[in-house]
Amino acid sequence: MALDLSEEGRAMMGYTSMNDSPLDLENNNNNNVKHDKRILNEKESTVQSNSKGVLAQCLVTGAVLLVATGGGIPIGYSAVLLPQLSEENSTLHVDRETGSWIAAVHSLATPIGALLSGPFLDAIGRRGCLQLSAIPLCIGWLIIGLSRNVTSILVGRVICGLSVGFMAVPAQVLVGETAYPGLRGFLVVGSFGAYCAGILLVYAFGASFNWDIVAFCAIILPIAAFIALCLVPESPAWLIRRKKIDKAKKALLWLRGGNTEQVLAEIELLDTSIKADLARKPVNTSFTKRISSAMSTIRDPGVLKPLIIINVFNALQLSSGTYIIVFYAVDMVKDIGNGNVDNYLAAVVTAIIRLIFSLVSCVLLLKMGRRALGIISALGTSLASLILVGYLIARKEESSVDVYVLAVCLLFYVGANTMGLLILPGLMVGELMPLRARGIGGGCIFFIFNLLLFFMTKFFPMINSLVGTTGIFTIFGICSFLEAIFIYLALPETKDRTLQEIEEYFQQSNFLWINRTKTKRDNTDVLTKAESNCLIPLSECK
Repeated sequence: MALDLSEEGRAMMGYTSMNDSPLDLENNNNNNVKHDKRILNEKESTVQSNSKGVLAQCLVTGAVLLVATGGGIPIGYSAVLLPQLSEENSTLHVDRETGSWIAAVHSLATPIGALLSGPFLDAIGRRGCLQLSAIPLCIGWLIIGLSRNVTSILVGRVICGLSVGFMAVPAQVLVGETAYPGLRGFLVVGSFGAYCAGILLVYAFGASFNWDIVAFCAIILPIAAFIALCLVPESPAWLIRRKKIDKAKKALLWLRGGNTEQVLAEIELLDTSIKADLARKPVNTSFTKRISSAMSTIRDPGVLKPLIIINVFNALQLSSGTYIIVFYAVDMVKDIGNGNVDNYLAAVVTAIIRLIFSLVSCVLLLKMGRRALGIISALGTSLASLILVGYLIARKEESSVDVYVLAVCLLFYVGANTMGLLILPGLMVGELMPLRARGIGGGCIFFIFNLLLFFMTKFFPMINSLVGTTGIFTIFGICSFLEAIFIYLALPETKDRTLQEIEEYFQQSNFLWINRTKTKRDNTDVLTKAESNCLIPLSECK
């Protein structure tokens, strides 16, 4: 602690004296990082979990899933709000243009909330961020519930969108930093199921209550999540970064089932990991230099290639209707069924199917490769969409079997779409983006995704009025088929591969997976366990 900031920073970078140059010591610094990875892997192998520890980690995840479920409710809320506002006897009537703004403005606010969460992650902790996110979410729902004009609803939707964006990163980070490595992937992916559960809840409430009552009911989950988070510890990694060693030990004792020897080993592991992370980061750089460094990082082929792949995947995923059918579920069911089905009940059933298949996908990911799951999902989505289109075109008059055929096609579409296209983007950021660029790369991906989602949600009603239901599902079918082709050509297989192997693949000259240079896999046991379980790098947790 006696070092001044500049000297301490140089010491962290591995310089042996104040006269050393970063260029002169680049190779030495890289060797230090590799040595640190070997140390981390050796210590990682000692981290084991008992039944009490697993239960404690599941309780933390349960509190986070309450937050995620609460975040899923505003995503699906427009599907029950807009049909009620468009009814003739509605006390607050809106036209199609205004309704599209109500649906889309949530997506416009979400990335802003995510950007705001960054500084708070290090300032108040991961748990603190999640608790803080519950406050604006409750305020947003109160404003919507008390609304007597469209402006108030829009303001409430914006606040809810900010809150959902604010909670996204802290939720993933808290689970990633508290869970046992063997459980981490399964528990992190479980957040997708929680979002689907939130969508199911809001559909169910919308089928039984008026839109303002639904808004008031939505306040319950954020309050429950806030209370639940008070009962679980803060992230040990964050506590160690803040020099709160005693609290970190206490938290780890609870999370690891009281195994003192293991806790001491993991404290040392975390301390080594944090030092290794700091050693890779320059200190006291100006804003201009940081921007220049960020642009240089993005231009690196090892970063630019996965960035392009993920963004193209997301664009095709959105064009296949993955989120459109969430935002406009009731209206789309009404168009398909021609008034012969209970629109709200059908929307609830689609939400149930989405929840079931999101949970099934968690299990399938343990057994299947990402490419196979993605291709099956995309082809299934395309097939269901085109069969639905074919039936709508072929039928000449209404029949008693219409409801059953259309229901099967729609549920098949939702299930297939959820199984791969919905969940894969979240995994791709953690697996394809290299550790050194996951922060800036993830931010770019999240921003572009929500910007595209905003435009698609905003202009969907206009496109639907021009091409009709058959045209919409034709677009969904074609884009899903193109997604399958893109996955086959470009998406690399990451199952059972280390982050080092994935990064080395992207350094090759080719862009397409089918043209990859097939080499014999090196012995990467040193890195396999530590890297394959590192879904949330410490560099993102500052």
